[in-house]
Amino acid sequence: MNFKGNNFFMIKKFIQFFLLLFYTCTNICAQEGRTLKFTSAFAMFPDTARAKGHFYNGKTYDAGTYYSDSTILVYIPQKFKPQATLQLVFWFHGWGNNIDTACKQFQLLEQFEASGRNAVFVFPEGPKNAPDSYGGKLEQPAIFRQLVKEVLEQLVQNKIIKKNSPGVSGNLSITLAGHSGAYRVISKIINKTPVDEVILFDAMYGQNEAYFEWLSNPGSRFVNIYTKEGGTFENSQMMMNRIADSLKLPVLSILEEQLTPSVLQTNNKIFIYSNKGHNEVITNNHNWTLFLKNTPAPKAY
Repeated sequence: MNFKGNNFFMIKKFIQFFLLLFYTCTNICAQEGRTLKFTSAFAMFPDTARAKGHFYNGKTYDAGTYYSDSTILVYIPQKFKPQATLQLVFWFHGWGNNIDTACKQFQLLEQFEASGRNAVFVFPEGPKNAPDSYGGKLEQPAIFRQLVKEVLEQLVQNKIIKKNSPGVSGNLSITLAGHSGAYRVISKIINKTPVDEVILFDAMYGQNEAYFEWLSNPGSRFVNIYTKEGGTFENSQMMMNRIADSLKLPVLSILEEQLTPSVLQTNNKIFIYSNKGHNEVITNNHNWTLFLKNTPAPKAY
């Protein structure tokens, strides 16, 4: 018998088993938080403006298939602990995606968990698998506020927070984040509801006046990562210069490869140029984790 060959084979199999076990445990650990899903009358869809669907590039995207899902995903990290201020981090997906595909493609929940952010992640379904930036009912300020209220009720019902928690009575910190076409729904919310933080992943396509108004608050935190080919380059550059020239606020322009935790911790209006692709900027260097984990300390203005 060839003991040497058999030993090599056994060692190889052991290594493969160990790597598989490690990979599996890593992914399980990333999912040890708690996930809730519910449908809401205050979700983006269905909405009257898409009752007849949406026609784009020669194709009709019917309401029943693409604009009828009212799902809200809520993710509570494993180490979440209620504080005096409850942090809600909303994510909005871009074109051709949905809650499940976006979470998988961009590792949203794994990255959120890894960030250690003591916050609740909220993901409303958008135009499902459709090429559309329309934000549905959430473009109405009162509807977004009702959605926030319903999320809080769900957290109470599921014993994540208590009924008398400060967050339930309004002591909230809200972050809006998203990719690509998410820019539109975010722009419709930021000046109608108190929003502390906005994170855009190659999404600075327009709605400039709304963003400019919100950015005029020196205390607002804004992180915008953009690419050359994603269609956001010129507008990001223009907005960056406008903030510096008209608002006279400090703006940091930096290359993605130069970004460090300390840079994120000491600047609250950051424009990051990436040479990666439009769909890579979320997972490259675990940027979603990096941006969530490293935030400036609150300042008095």
